[in-house]
Amino acid sequence: MKKWIAILLAALMALTLVACGSKGSKGSKGEGIVGTWELTGGEGEEAEQQVKMMLAMGMTMTFTFNADGTGSMKMVFGGEDQSQDFEYTLENGEIVIQGEGEPYTLDGDTLTIDMEGTKMVFTRK
Repeated sequence: MKKWIAILLAALMALTLVACGSKGSKGSKGEGIVGTWELTGGEGEEAEQQVKMMLAMGMTMTFTFNADGTGSMKMVFGGEDQSQDFEYTLENGEIVIQGEGEPYTLDGDTLTIDMEGTKMVFTRK
């Protein structure tokens, strides 16, 4: 039961990036972030365990950021496919999607997004 709660919590944190809200002020679209990113790990012991569990259960999560400031998030779990399109900007070290910002770091082909205190690591596909 704890495993399912942890998985659902992690999935909900990821979905906060595409939550409904008003559009934020325009910032840069950022060439470095353009591309498709797949969830591959977490930073910190708890985040690493949550992501390992999610991946072991067959869950995948990808973000695609386009150069025109649009993007999409796709999550597949248990044979269910869920996708969401969005607009984004990069402002003051945050990815801002539909008015909600999350701190991020970009190091080559590794994108780390701090989702409400849980650092999720994505690798460029």
